[in-house]
Order: sequence, then structure tokens, then C-alpha cells
Amino acid sequence: MRVAAALVTAAWLVACSGAEQQQSAAATGNAAEPAEPAPAAVSATGSGMRGTVSSLTGAVSGLNTRVTDMGLVIDLPSDALFEFDKATLTPAAEDQLRKATDLIRRSPPGALKVIGHTDDKGDDAYNQKLSVARAQAVADWLGQQVGVRTRGFEVSGKGESEPVAPNARPDGSDDPAGRAKNRRVELVVPNGG
Repeated sequence: MRVAAALVTAAWLVACSGAEQQQSAAATGNAAEPAEPAPAAVSATGSGMRGTVSSLTGAVSGLNTRVTDMGLVIDLPSDALFEFDKATLTPAAEDQLRKATDLIRRSPPGALKVIGHTDDKGDDAYNQKLSVARAQAVADWLGQQVGVRTRGFEVSGKGESEPVAPNARPDGSDDPAGRAKNRRVELVVPNGG
């Protein structure tokens, strides 16, 4: 039992130290040295226990992510990617998309899902169209990146149908912070699970 716990802890430390080295190299601007890829998975067995550390652990660097049954979901805020009511990527979007691209390159092979979402301003049909257009713009950008362009892309839009925050406060007044959270493009990356 102690051996299994020690191996799981060691695997976790190895995964974390690799992420720290990559972050340190990025912070110092030392791009000349390529970062070693994290191991695909490190597992420890003993006394019937098994622990696994994902190769994507610690590789997130400033992205809002969560793990679901579908895979690793990267939430990209639309306000960081697009101007209001537009589906053309802004020059500032490249920073967020490059971080996502780095993470995608380290993920297991498989198609990426790119799903657009809006807040509830405007009518349903308009928001549906805008969410698909924004998802397609992100997929088109990713489709030009080395190490990502060979993947398949499943592009869809959900319009205003799947909010993650209220668009209005309990008193009925507008909730700008909630609306901002709902305007997003989600990238669903295979996690090999």
C-alpha cells in the first residue's frame, strides 16, 4: 500500500516538474531549447491500487479548462477572440489560440470539437448563426497550424441554448459578467481516456 502511494506521488511530481520546466522556459523566453514532451501516462500499481497522471496535467498555462466525459474542454472567451457581434478573429485572439494549440499538440490524436456559444441578446436564429460562424473561424485558424491541421474538426454552434452563467440578475437587470461568460468557443480535445 505504501509502495503504491509512493509511486502515485512520484508520478505526480514527475508530471508537475515537467510542467514547471516548460513554464520556466517560456517565462525566460528560452525557446531555443524544445521542451520535452510529458509522458503519455504514468501509472503505479500495487495492492490493487492504480493511479494515472494525464500527460496534459500542468500543461494549461493560463487557459480555462475542465475535464469532462467528452475530453478536455478549453473555454475560449469570445470577448478575447472577436469584436462585438462579429465572427472575424481579432489580432489579440492569436495569444489565446496559440496557448490552445500548444495544448492540442500534446493531446492524444483524434478529432477536435469546436463549439460556439453566445449570450441571449438578439434572437435565437441570429445567435445560432453567429455561434457557428465564430466556431468556424476558430477551426479555420487551428486548421492552419502545424501539428493540428491534420486532425479532423467537428464544428457546431449552440447559440444561446447552453449558458454557463445567468444573463440577468435575480431582479431582472442585465448581468454583463454573466453574459461575458456565455460568449465563448469551446474546444473539446481528446484526452485518451
